[in-house]
Amino acid sequence: MLTGLGGVGKSALAAAAAHRMRRSFPDGQLYADLRGADAEPAHSADVLTHLLRSLGVAEGAVPDDAAQRGALFRSLLAGRRVLILLDNARDTAQIRPLLPGTPGSAVLVTSRTRIAALPGARLLDVEAMSEQDALAMLETIVGEGRVGADLDAARQLVGACGHLPLAVRIAAVRLTARPDWAVADLAARLGDERHRLDELEADGLGVDAAFRLSYEGLGADAARAFRLTSAAAVPLFGRATAAALLDIDEDAAEDALEALVDAGLLEAPGVDSYRFHDLVRIFARRVLADSPDAAERPAAQSRLLHHVLATVTHVVRCLRPLSGVPDLLHAAQAPGYRPADAEAARAWLQDSHQLIRATAEQALGKGPWPDLGEEALRPAVDLLTGWAHLVLGTARRRELQGPARRALAGAHCHGDSRSAGRALRLIAAVPQPGGDTYRGIERTLRQALRYAALAGDPLTDSEASYELAMILAAMGRTDEALPLFEQACARFVEVGSQGDAVRVLAHVVRAHMVLGHRERAEVAADEVLRSARELGDRGTLGHVLYQIGCALLAGGRPVRAAAHLRESRQHHQWVGDLRWEALAWARLAHCALARERPGEAAACATQALSIEGDLGDPFCRGLALAARGRALLALGETPALSALASLRTAHRLLSARGAAEADELTSLLWTAPTVPGQPGAPPGRGAASAARAAL
Repeated sequence: MLTGLGGVGKSALAAAAAHRMRRSFPDGQLYADLRGADAEPAHSADVLTHLLRSLGVAEGAVPDDAAQRGALFRSLLAGRRVLILLDNARDTAQIRPLLPGTPGSAVLVTSRTRIAALPGARLLDVEAMSEQDALAMLETIVGEGRVGADLDAARQLVGACGHLPLAVRIAAVRLTARPDWAVADLAARLGDERHRLDELEADGLGVDAAFRLSYEGLGADAARAFRLTSAAAVPLFGRATAAALLDIDEDAAEDALEALVDAGLLEAPGVDSYRFHDLVRIFARRVLADSPDAAERPAAQSRLLHHVLATVTHVVRCLRPLSGVPDLLHAAQAPGYRPADAEAARAWLQDSHQLIRATAEQALGKGPWPDLGEEALRPAVDLLTGWAHLVLGTARRRELQGPARRALAGAHCHGDSRSAGRALRLIAAVPQPGGDTYRGIERTLRQALRYAALAGDPLTDSEASYELAMILAAMGRTDEALPLFEQACARFVEVGSQGDAVRVLAHVVRAHMVLGHRERAEVAADEVLRSARELGDRGTLGHVLYQIGCALLAGGRPVRAAAHLRESRQHHQWVGDLRWEALAWARLAHCALARERPGEAAACATQALSIEGDLGDPFCRGLALAARGRALLALGETPALSALASLRTAHRLLSARGAAEADELTSLLWTAPTVPGQPGAPPGRGAASAARAAL
């Protein structure tokens, strides 16, 4: 039994298979179109008459009774090897009377609906073609030369067709009928989703018509689910998403989704995983626009927004139990999914990044519909804010760039200072296209703090103060950073964010050490570390250990620093915070250099670089390359220019960002000796000359 979307090529595949198997069925092949998608499908009794006549039964010898026709049909097939192709079947009741009763013969059935009630039947889902096969089909009809003349446009064309055989065939027919068109001309016409289905009509064939047959056979609940679930902004969704959109419970939502799968209008690639074919989604949105449900669409999307916001809030509570952020987010008007433990929270997050981003962006106006208005602005901004707390230590933090800027535009449009401040904080926290500098981040954070003051927003006030202090410290302006750290700590205490308050105190320790207050820093370090261990949160403890390790390294205690940084790395690895794990490796490399262990330093730097490669963090990369270059110079086992290449790249990365560590590299590049191990090489000239030339 071949099932699948209308236009996916079930009938063509079945016919091709039947032709190839002719020798295996020497007694003949029978074909019947059951018209299962029509308003009036073929009756089994009438089909039996057709099959009996095909087997040589005279018209007058065909029994009047349907049961007797079936018995005669099965008796004629007994002992024979016949292949029966039943095309476009509707359901089990239509097929069952048409099946042979003895072994030897075989049946191929095609249907838009899943018919799973036939014992022994083998179900095969026919999917859309691969890009390669779609291009081959296009070449066969249009001509290899015409397609090959603009292969990129051809790929765009078959992609717009969703690799659906019917759509590719129609597009090819249109190109054949218009020899003056380039492939790029039709690809451009198909690029507009609003008119794509209209463009995919030719010679009585139409994608819209193929889908409409399946849609019109749906029950009322399934039809409503088909229309409203198309309002989701993600290609893959589960029953919880559908339940929020439809405003029904999850069991009822699953029943409706499975009905759509059975009707061939929805795909189910996994457990609790559903998706539309691209063209079917466009069709679903078309019928939504023409239905009474169009007025409900904004409310459905708003329900989904609040469902996802509530779930993200629960996940933040679960994964960052000491954070006060969940209490400062917009109160969601939905219960959301509440994970049972941290493992369940991570599993949900792993599968839902795209859902989170797309839901927020859609609420802010990205997609075919306008934004959901001022009432959706704060939930959308806070959905991004909560998500940011879960992804800032990963490569996914880059995905916040576009949504954060869209959120800022929405905040300006509606005059919402609170949302503007939170959006600016997000913009400052993620890498920006074309690179970003600490000075640029400083300006953005100061602007965020001004909006926070206007709105009286404790979340942005505390978080942006903390982040601004870190930026100032990174630029070497520790005397300016220290009072901001202390202010941020007080704010976190006020909002009940215990873990963040302890994290900031670790920065205070480091600032005191850098400013030369060694005794005060060492006493405070012991107190902060004791507090972090008592809290029992591995993420917080890892951060505190990192900052104290950096403080000890700055204070000339590399052995103790390395012990703290090793433990920090382990905690960050456990919680999955790759950025801080990579930074811990980079700092360990510098500890090894301070202990004159260049081999160990090179190994630690390599570990940092291997993790950073997935993150795209220029500061971490610069820090690790600086250690690697210094280690290679000390080892003397590579040409000087290899070590200097690392130092030069590190200098470029760190100085472009505005990091204080760049100053030390500038001095090193001007004074670096030649590579050790070259007999008789005088210190201070060869490598330094190369460095000056490079700079």
